[in-house]
Amino acid sequence: MHIRWLEDFICLAQAGSLARAAELRNVTPPAFGRRMQALEVWAGAPLIDRSAFPVRLTPEGRQFLEAAQSALQTLEDARLALRTAHRADASTLTIATGKTLARSMVPAWLAGLRHTLRNDKAAAGFRTRLSTFPMHDALAMFTEGDADFLLCYSPPDIPVMLDDARYRFHMVGVERLVCVSAADARGAPQFRLHAGKSGAGTAPTPMIAYADSLTLGRMVNQEIARRKLAGRLDVIAVSDFAESVHEMVRQRMGLAWLPAGLIADDLHAGRLVRATTGRGADEADLALEIRLYRQRAPMRPLAEAFWDAAIGGAQG
Repeated sequence: MHIRWLEDFICLAQAGSLARAAELRNVTPPAFGRRMQALEVWAGAPLIDRSAFPVRLTPEGRQFLEAAQSALQTLEDARLALRTAHRADASTLTIATGKTLARSMVPAWLAGLRHTLRNDKAAAGFRTRLSTFPMHDALAMFTEGDADFLLCYSPPDIPVMLDDARYRFHMVGVERLVCVSAADARGAPQFRLHAGKSGAGTAPTPMIAYADSLTLGRMVNQEIARRKLAGRLDVIAVSDFAESVHEMVRQRMGLAWLPAGLIADDLHAGRLVRATTGRGADEADLALEIRLYRQRAPMRPLAEAFWDAAIGGAQG
């Protein structure tokens, strides 16, 4: 049983709607529904009366709600006590981010910032702690004060839900998602993204997809829908880990949209190639803003120096 299931359940009880609760928890309605079903299996009883609107809790659900609220409050009290007794080192910056960014963009970005800050007295000898989570959990860590910064993708159609009065952001980069395939013996793509109509009898192209819970997954699904490609692609595997998708493409299982920073070496060596060729081959690329978020309130000198360096690097 996951703690987030309890948080989901409490949110549903307050929202009265599966769709609204899913929106508040920053997951898709199907994914939220699966979590609630998993919680009911774990609890051993139906907790939600889905025949009613707004959604009502069953008698068992109302009983369980009290226990869930009490359990979460006990854990929160313990967490706050531990944080008070063991505060983070003043010379450490904590950045909440996702696993894909931590692998594809963060290392070079951090190295550049450390170089920029090498003579800054406020940042002398500072350390960085990267905490990688799914988007919702990274948001929670940041808004609860457990991270100095949030570094995340911000797709145009899936905005990050943060209060503008409390938080601000700066775009520190752009990640390109490139549709790629393993190369065949001639250096051509083994699998191709066919933009036109497939001929009669043409088999769909195998594709490795991201889970819907990932920002990358939602972005790619939107592009497939926009270009009406679903009928020409056969999703043979789904993963919530970009490096897993990357490796499956390298193993010649199918094509996928992958972050350019993650596959730079493979593209340079010719192991992976664009799955689209000819004029307009880059039209299938997707662009994702990378944003660094901070609180609007003044931060400690180290964090302010880091923010200034990040903004300066992005502007330069």
